[in-house]
Amino acid sequence: MLPSEISLGDRLNSSQLKSFAIKGLFGFKNIKIPFDKEALILIAENGAGKTTILNTLYYAISCQFQKLSTVDFDSVVLEFVSGVSVEIKRSDLMLFHNDSQWEYLVPQQIYLSEVARITNAVIKRQSRNRLKEEMGSSIIIDEKTDKKSQTDKITKTIQQNLNESILYFPTYRRIEEELKNLGYEEERFERLSLDDEEGKLIQFGMNDVRDKLNEIKTGIKNSALNLFSKVTGEILTQFIEGIEITQKMRDSIQPDTLNIVLSRVGDDNISPSDRKKIEQLVSTGEINSPQHNQLVYFLSKLVNLYEQQREKDNSINQFASICNKYLYQKRIIYDEVNVEISILQTRDNSPIELKNLSSGEKQIISLFSKIYLESSEDFILLFDEPELSLSIEWQRLLLPDILKSGKCKLLLAVTHSPFIFDNELDFNAHDLDTFVQERTNVSK
Repeated sequence: MLPSEISLGDRLNSSQLKSFAIKGLFGFKNIKIPFDKEALILIAENGAGKTTILNTLYYAISCQFQKLSTVDFDSVVLEFVSGVSVEIKRSDLMLFHNDSQWEYLVPQQIYLSEVARITNAVIKRQSRNRLKEEMGSSIIIDEKTDKKSQTDKITKTIQQNLNESILYFPTYRRIEEELKNLGYEEERFERLSLDDEEGKLIQFGMNDVRDKLNEIKTGIKNSALNLFSKVTGEILTQFIEGIEITQKMRDSIQPDTLNIVLSRVGDDNISPSDRKKIEQLVSTGEINSPQHNQLVYFLSKLVNLYEQQREKDNSINQFASICNKYLYQKRIIYDEVNVEISILQTRDNSPIELKNLSSGEKQIISLFSKIYLESSEDFILLFDEPELSLSIEWQRLLLPDILKSGKCKLLLAVTHSPFIFDNELDFNAHDLDTFVQERTNVSK
């Protein structure tokens, strides 16, 4: 059976992450969550710790160890499909604390020759900061060095065994609060990375969406101009050496595609009168005459370069199509000819700004912009209470639409709304308590 023929609820997890466990959460909970299917929905009421569990997973797989160290747990275990697993002990993360606790930094071993000097420093009642300065680098900080080495090893293991990008959408109504808690700038979510090339990103807000749309539009236009210059240079060489026209070249020149290509090249490169002549030659079929072979060659090259941009155009069209399922009396319109993206009110085709959309509409556009416009890689998606700000019908549509993007290899959502899984994912929803065991002896 082809993957496209398998129902959403039956699709198997195709990410590199096999399972996730927390030992000693809050001092008394052990949690083990296997990722068998592509989608897993955890059901829990407020106060059950579902956000903490999601945060813990996110901090762990994105190697945000400083943030992870603030969670109350004993250890976290990540198991990968490669058969490799890593255990992250909270005791190994204490070096990430920013409060510079003196007691922790004092090593278990020091040079015996320093004992006398340390004792004298204490006798002189020097402050702890002064004492620390006095001791300087002569202290053998074995414990700290060992722990840093251990976390570096864990980071490397995670990088080697987890190939997907990570998208994490925290509870929408608490986004401003979560910005700082997740280690982001207050006005804007920063790009996270396990290394300089692999971004682990989260962004919310209409400014980010607007900036991304403008970036895409500018990129497409600039790319078209750059490709035009490149083709012009290549054609000059071919004219000198001689050209050969194939039927495939002739067939590639279609009126609709030609309209887009010539529009993106711009009036500065092709005058309106020349453009009109070219369009007439194509529409009448005269362009297939031998005397126009050079023009056929030139136009076919432009069309070929446009096809190289088609992936971006398709992403924008998919983004618009998905979002339009949710927008009320509004439509996102993508004008491929002029490379313009706008939101129009259906009653009179008047434009509306992103900032004037409803809270739910903003959430939808923010989410799908990350999936279709920013993420070119496969990803793991973590979603905290996706139902917030969404109507009942939107709740039913949301997660299936995310999975249908074809980019989501693993989706983990936590919710207390039955409508989030009132769809093909009904059997992918489980009570959080199914994966939780409470310790009978809470002493550590």
